[in-house]
Amino acid sequence: MDFRYTARTTDGAVVRGWLNAADAESAVAGLRRRALFVTAVEPKRIWNREFRWPQAPTGSSSARVAFFRSFATLVRAGVPMRRGLNVTIERCENVTFANALRDVLADIERGDPLSVAFARRPRAFAPLIVAMVAAGEGGGILDDVLDRIASFLERDHALRKSVVSALAYPATVLFASLTLVTFLIVRVVPMFSTLFASFHVPLPLSTRVLMAIGDIASRPASTAIALSVAALAVAGSVATSRTRTGQLAFDRFRLSLPIVGTLLRKTIVARFARMLGTLVHSGIELSVALDVVLPVTGSPVHAAALGNVAIALREGEALTPPLAATGIFDPMLIALIDVGEETGMLDVMLPKAADYFESDVAAAIATLGAVIEPALIAVLGVIVGLIVYSVFIPLYSLIGSVSQ
Repeated sequence: MDFRYTARTTDGAVVRGWLNAADAESAVAGLRRRALFVTAVEPKRIWNREFRWPQAPTGSSSARVAFFRSFATLVRAGVPMRRGLNVTIERCENVTFANALRDVLADIERGDPLSVAFARRPRAFAPLIVAMVAAGEGGGILDDVLDRIASFLERDHALRKSVVSALAYPATVLFASLTLVTFLIVRVVPMFSTLFASFHVPLPLSTRVLMAIGDIASRPASTAIALSVAALAVAGSVATSRTRTGQLAFDRFRLSLPIVGTLLRKTIVARFARMLGTLVHSGIELSVALDVVLPVTGSPVHAAALGNVAIALREGEALTPPLAATGIFDPMLIALIDVGEETGMLDVMLPKAADYFESDVAAAIATLGAVIEPALIAVLGVIVGLIVYSVFIPLYSLIGSVSQ
């Protein structure tokens, strides 16, 4: 289940967020392991009464990467944290993110740790970043941790960008194709229908069907009904997506799609391995790292499965058996994690697994472009060809009869 919690850090700062756990007691136990004093834990409602759009992260990915890379260099060079933040704020070109950094600087000047200042601004600094910075502060390796965060954000941004770019072109072609076909049926076909009716031209079956579709589609009532149905479908989809069942159903659907689903599964596994490996390598306990990764997997199905894995870890099991029992993670990932646990090098094997699946994603993207593009063009050609055939065959007959 998903639980919404309110807690306080050791310095008294209020922290709010979401946590996936088996029950309320497990949720409280997980929060206490993060050194948080829990003040409220309540299960997520089936219908979210707040009903608001999710807030976008503050600032751009490139601004975050530039900040962490520069800040890590300054900290490693021995520059005081306050001075380092001032320098990075001056160099930050994203106004929104720069304002968030100014707020962080104000907290630092009041004596708060950097991790606490980050935790107060969850839109600018994700829980994964907060957990890594807290571990870096505790272990005295803040400069190394900041550098790892920058490397992780760079790889994650590149992975997301490549996947979005791969899916954007087919979506654009599909939208353009549907727009063209709709225009032909609604605007062009009725013109020929009137022409054929005035000359009493005998029409083949395909033409009569096309003319009937065009006649229905061109009526104002049909347009109103279509827009109403579309609005209801969008509203229903949005409402359903705010329920746990709806999120899981939609996620299962997109992961089951041919080619695209495979690409998404590989992307999710690559991000999971990269995030978990980065956290473990930063010295964060595995069970705590898994709790941090859960909300940012990008897949409700995988998050639910990892929730069961987290429970098993808290009960003393190793990572490999419960992860394999989920049945949704790639056997290659399971094998690499198993070797990492056996050799005590899990922090090394997880980044290797991420490298493997990221290269697999690149190969899947190449396959996606090679398969979907010609398939879409072929489908569009068949549809347009049927429309042209249905319209121009009777037109040729009409021209022949007129010329005689």
